[in-house]
Amino acid sequence: MKYTTLLEAQMGAYPDSVVLTDNQMLELLHTAAPDWLVGWSLEVEQVRARWARGAFMCRIDNPDGFFYACCKRADGTYRYVGFRYGLEDSQYMSGFDGMTYTPKKGESK
Repeated sequence: MKYTTLLEAQMGAYPDSVVLTDNQMLELLHTAAPDWLVGWSLEVEQVRARWARGAFMCRIDNPDGFFYACCKRADGTYRYVGFRYGLEDSQYMSGFDGMTYTPKKGESK
């Protein structure tokens, strides 16, 4: 399918996606930690540093792209956080090494 916007491409590939603002992504970079690392503060900071590097490179390399969360779970959290940079279904970076997203109360889901 031919898409004309990045949002169309993202929703075509992952219809349950939500767009994250740069500020929401920045907050995630400060607060999120993979479940399997909780309690290991040094490792958590190393993972956050990798996430921050990845997010920075995505934004610098693709200023028109956007961060997103997708694959909503039954509890309202999202399994993946990624970055959409192109119109092709495969033109995204996902995973951020285990980062997940939990909407705050009052945020649109």
